[in-house]
Amino acid sequence: MSWPTDPQTARAASAHPIPIKRETPARQFAGYSTYAKTWNDRVIQPAAWPDAPFCSSPDQIIRFFRAGRYTQGLAMVVSWGAMGRRSKDIYGQRTSETIEQIERTLGDSARSIQASQSIEDSWKMLTEMEGLRWSAVMASKTLHFLCRSLGFEQNPPVALDNAVIRRKCWVRFYYSIAGVPHPDDWQGNSFTAYCRYMTAIITWANQRNWTTTQMEATIFREFR
Repeated sequence: MSWPTDPQTARAASAHPIPIKRETPARQFAGYSTYAKTWNDRVIQPAAWPDAPFCSSPDQIIRFFRAGRYTQGLAMVVSWGAMGRRSKDIYGQRTSETIEQIERTLGDSARSIQASQSIEDSWKMLTEMEGLRWSAVMASKTLHFLCRSLGFEQNPPVALDNAVIRRKCWVRFYYSIAGVPHPDDWQGNSFTAYCRYMTAIITWANQRNWTTTQMEATIFREFR
């Protein structure tokens, strides 16, 4: 994928790799067991679910997105990311119009990513006032799996969360920096801030010959 690089972040991340004890990357979280009845009011109908109970695994999310069942894929992202408590921020009042808007927007996002090999326009569709108005946390998790469903496996966008990435990883990185200017942080919902985060992840992943998915999964495991 194509990523804008933040030069200050790149210099700092190159000089100060995030401390990781593992020699091999951690596996991505496997997801939770769930049931169709939990999600049927948040997906386009008629829905097609696996036999119950099924798991909101990365593979299942990717299969739904690849099949063009975008709201079903999104439901599994919400489950996988333990974002159920943020349901109103994601789905609003769960009206049919809102669910249809989400389905259209994610379809448009997939087509934009495929054509441009970038998430910049899709990020705006998901986070800005004219779009779905999602947080960077929700947008990053959704775009991670959407990009992987399109075949982008080496350097897809990866999940950004508050508890581990912003409050632990960022703080450890920031206070390790010496001798080079400190980059700006990863707060807020802007694409620019998210690209600073991805600059660090890509830099550290390249140092280990890992994918960005492997890098984020390992950071999450070690800093959780």
